[in-house]
Amino acid sequence: MPTIRRRTAPQPEPQAPEAHEEVRRVVPRRRQAQQAQLQTQGHHRRPPVQRAKRLDESGDKPTPLLLKILSWLGIILLCFVLGYMGTSWFMEFLNRKLLLKPENRIESQQDLNDLEEATQERRDSEALSLGSDVEQVSLNLYHVQDDAIAETRKNFISRTREDNIREAVEEILALSDVPNAEKIKLLHVFRNDETAFLDMPGQFASALTSLGKRKSLLLLTGLVRTLQENFSPITQIRFLIDSKPPKSGGEVNLAAPWKMPKKS
Repeated sequence: MPTIRRRTAPQPEPQAPEAHEEVRRVVPRRRQAQQAQLQTQGHHRRPPVQRAKRLDESGDKPTPLLLKILSWLGIILLCFVLGYMGTSWFMEFLNRKLLLKPENRIESQQDLNDLEEATQERRDSEALSLGSDVEQVSLNLYHVQDDAIAETRKNFISRTREDNIREAVEEILALSDVPNAEKIKLLHVFRNDETAFLDMPGQFASALTSLGKRKSLLLLTGLVRTLQENFSPITQIRFLIDSKPPKSGGEVNLAAPWKMPKKS
């Protein structure tokens, strides 16, 4: 029998490695040429916008807008308050130290009190200069002088008993060289039978501490003796500090009633 021979397909010849590399080079070049052609024709598509939240350079999330607005408002308010307070203080300093304030100009409650006191003193001096036309009262004042109690007699215009007690107490403080005596003004005076209640400001307690125990005892003794001799039937004094019962302790005990010892 005749022999049948099968035809085999011709196998491709192996290509060299340089041919494969050449193909790889051609493909990117073609892509670059296509992209350049699309750009020239205006059909280049922009990359999609990232919808993720943008981060700051530090890696933290950006500060919310509301928080920024509140922070700026707080800074503006702080600057306004500091500027207002600084301007008020500066103007007050100029009025007191550098500028001549006009006479009888009232800018505060202290100015009003000073004006009323100056007016009252002027009226008193004018009334005393008139002589017998004005009723006067002569009081014995006992004050501290050279670590002892000294006596001074002074005339006052006759007023209500409480007003004369107020004037006598403030005059004793001035004669006794009490620290800041010009600022210590008796707030209220009232009586209950033989007891006189003196409502003193907080500066009075501070002044007693500055005087020391001995001078404080002499000062209080002088006040009691002055009221006892000039304003009968008062025999003792009770003190209030800023309209409140004082606390015990300190250089002297203002919480207890003060009175002169009975003569044996």
